[in-house]
Amino acid sequence: MVRGIFRFASLASVTLASSGILLYGTQYWDPSDFGVVRIGRTVVTTAAITFDYLTQLRHAESGTQEYDDIKSKVHLRSARRLLDLCCANRGTFIKVGQHLGALEYLLPPEYTKTLSILHSQAPHTPLPQVLQVIREDLGKEVSVLFSEFEETPLGAASLAQVHRAVLKDGSRVAVKVQHPKVKAQSVQDILLIEFLIHGVKNIFPQFEFMWLVEEAKKNLPLELDFLNEGQNAEKMAAIVSDFPFLRIPRIHWELSTQRVLVMEYMEGGQVNDREYMKRNKIDVNQISRALGKLYSEMIFVHGLVHCDPHPGNVLVRKNPETHIPEIILLDHGLYQVLTESFRLDYCKLWQALIAADMQGIRTYSQRLGAGELYPLFACMLTARSWKSVNRGIGKSSISKEEAEEIHGNAAVYLPQISQLLASVPRQMLLLLKTNDLLRSIETSLCTQASSSSFLNMSHCCVRALARHRKDNASSLWSYIHITVLENLHLGQLQIYEIVLRFQGSCVGRWINRFMQWVFVCLH
Repeated sequence: MVRGIFRFASLASVTLASSGILLYGTQYWDPSDFGVVRIGRTVVTTAAITFDYLTQLRHAESGTQEYDDIKSKVHLRSARRLLDLCCANRGTFIKVGQHLGALEYLLPPEYTKTLSILHSQAPHTPLPQVLQVIREDLGKEVSVLFSEFEETPLGAASLAQVHRAVLKDGSRVAVKVQHPKVKAQSVQDILLIEFLIHGVKNIFPQFEFMWLVEEAKKNLPLELDFLNEGQNAEKMAAIVSDFPFLRIPRIHWELSTQRVLVMEYMEGGQVNDREYMKRNKIDVNQISRALGKLYSEMIFVHGLVHCDPHPGNVLVRKNPETHIPEIILLDHGLYQVLTESFRLDYCKLWQALIAADMQGIRTYSQRLGAGELYPLFACMLTARSWKSVNRGIGKSSISKEEAEEIHGNAAVYLPQISQLLASVPRQMLLLLKTNDLLRSIETSLCTQASSSSFLNMSHCCVRALARHRKDNASSLWSYIHITVLENLHLGQLQIYEIVLRFQGSCVGRWINRFMQWVFVCLH
């Protein structure tokens, strides 16, 4: 107890001192800049949430409908308190809140639905502070650097906001400017969050969220360095240069610093905006297939995972010159590089899932940390029922009944889901987030995971595994043998894809209906 009080006092002293220095050197401030205000607000919110759970859940017997109803109401009240705290303290708190809002497999829906607002409604920084950051980092006034600079931001996120501008040469650009105090406050905020999570865990031993603090400690410095984001954007552009449908904004390095990033401005609608695509005559099925192909290439072949996958970071448009639909990928602040062994096991697992190879599903799920919960893991990964996994996920689309079954089971198996997510590598959480993104886009666009999307995944898995075997080939003959098998497998997939396209064509559908009519007449 004494050690805890000492740690809290030390934290408070450091935060107050840092806040004083921060305020002394900053022209614009508000009460949230004071450490005592931020700490007090956070402690009070945490205490209120803890007290609510401790007192309210004692009034009903666990496992009853009354208990579930009370718990749902406490979840909702607590989520709203947490949302208010994140919006008030801003910066790191919004970043952590966004992360919590994306943990659909781990948190109750009352939390994820409430906190998901933070992805699109993060607070703005006043324009004078934005101009001050640009002046400090680039050494010139905005009027000298740009011929036009829009005062109203296009959007705001947890760490920065984006303004549209025009360079002196007439080029349209997007200017991403870091919130001025977020870097100075981030270290103290993470220490505060870590201290409070320790306290909550002492009261609720099942509360397992220390990994979230560890992730923030590791990743936040990278996300606060916009030069790192620019380098990631160029690296990704080089990796996917063979995809004509993909665009990544070009970086203007001469106007970029750790807190200011100037990039090519590209306009488009969000990838989940079906009405936008309808107005602009963009084929939603084409976009859905292209997106699946892009993420399969990134994950299976290159072992890269975007750490903040949500629809606001993926835009679509028709190329103004060619009128061909394009996908624009934004926000390259943080990528996770999969380990070689993890990536190869993940490839083999998906091959087993597509082929309905039950032994392979069990083997590679367990190698990825699922243990005896591998059936649940396979269902979470594919968003299909265990019956569909046994039958083969590429053989039929998900039905309304199956979707309802999956949704109902999510609440029933919540303890097992929490146990599973605590045992798999942290990389797997990012892959589950990416899967959730693709499925939510398919739902919004009214497209469904088709055989075509699974074929794209199969292509990437075959290429990735063949490349690994060729890199480790012991002789020229072995290398040639692997190459021949790779081409045979890819050829088989190509033939199968042609057959599927023919079946989906007007002629194919006509022949299929004709054969059904003949079958009915003969019987």
